[in-house]
Amino acid sequence: MFFFAFKKNKKQPEPQPQRQELRPLKIVVVGDDSNSVLHVKETISNILKQYGLFSVALEEEQALENFLNLNNKNFFDFWDSGLKILKQYQADALIRIYQEKNNIRINFQTDQMYQTSEPPFFSLLQSLYLPVSYFNQNSLPSQISNLMAATLIALNLKKDFAYQSVLEKLINILSKNKIPDGIERNFVPHLLIFLSLNYISAKADHFGKKDVKLILNLATFAYKNLTNEYDSLAEGALLTTLGQTYQCASANPKADSIPLIQRAIESYKKALKHFNRYIFPYDYGRLSLVLSALYFQYFQLSEDSQTLRDAVFYLREAEKIFTPAGFPHLWAKIEHNLGCYLSLLSARSNNTDIANLAIQNFKNEQRIFTKQDNPEKWADIEIQIANIYYYLGKKISNKRTLETAIDHYSYAFQIFDLLKQNERILEIETYIQKADEEIMRLN
Repeated sequence: MFFFAFKKNKKQPEPQPQRQELRPLKIVVVGDDSNSVLHVKETISNILKQYGLFSVALEEEQALENFLNLNNKNFFDFWDSGLKILKQYQADALIRIYQEKNNIRINFQTDQMYQTSEPPFFSLLQSLYLPVSYFNQNSLPSQISNLMAATLIALNLKKDFAYQSVLEKLINILSKNKIPDGIERNFVPHLLIFLSLNYISAKADHFGKKDVKLILNLATFAYKNLTNEYDSLAEGALLTTLGQTYQCASANPKADSIPLIQRAIESYKKALKHFNRYIFPYDYGRLSLVLSALYFQYFQLSEDSQTLRDAVFYLREAEKIFTPAGFPHLWAKIEHNLGCYLSLLSARSNNTDIANLAIQNFKNEQRIFTKQDNPEKWADIEIQIANIYYYLGKKISNKRTLETAIDHYSYAFQIFDLLKQNERILEIETYIQKADEEIMRLN
């Protein structure tokens, strides 16, 4: 399937992924049990079982309105019903099957797919499209079977890193394959998007110039095959894939990071235009998270305060989407990062209002990491709040602000004293001593 991106190699026996002693990934295949969809579900289930890497269950679900063309909030129903099935089966991934005329649409879902700003990222909106005729023989072309298996592994790689070598073997097989026969032009971009994301997953920790060039070739070929039917979301997915490509490449120690981060930001911002905040909220929110992280990296490299303000802006956008009720730990992370970024902005401007905003964000984080349930984490946040008061009080020569810093250091001290963590106690004593010295200087 990489036939236009790889140099031709001498013919060699096609390698097969070897079964390893790994925890089987639990997969649920879901769809409306009409005759054709039931047949598709059974075919996919049988194919996955042959890998020896998956345990598969089948589940019936009434077909929802085509969520890719929503004018309402059905996306939330689609997401939530998938989470319920994942929880019911304690499954790692969900495969949803829909029939649209003579096409079969396949979507993948995990409970963690919107929880991180680190690549690789698969969207619930990304669909694999296949002709119904592919399922007439109770089998699929090996390219498609391997692509589906690779996708399931890539989706779970953060939980099961032991599968890394298996994914690399599957990618090696796919790289030597041509696009399967019978695939019309409108299917090609979706195949290549999944292929690119699986490749990024396999290579994410050592992405280099050759990898960037290869994904660019795939994306260019995919763009040439876009049709009018699914253009907007497919283009958004392609732009997201390019963003992940540059983002992974920028993390390479040998890379010139700033221009790669700039290209990643540019790609993600273009992708964001394809995911309406009200119709596809989690994709909008997740892209906002990524942009915030990239702008902060840019700030660390450039010391440009505007990039820090951009990081705050996109975190605020993500904050509107990921609520404490639905995504408590992700929301806490957003609040934590807002606290950090705003405290940096405050330190650069001696702005009390910005400092108070940062403090409020850290207090929001404590709503998730409470003193009762997470005392050590709660105390760490108290130290961060105290540090803001300390540096602000020192800069503006305000005795009351410094005393407030000591109060928060003392709250943290009490926790670490109960936990018998002597090193942390000594650390806090040093902070309190410095604050006392500043108060004495002001007196």
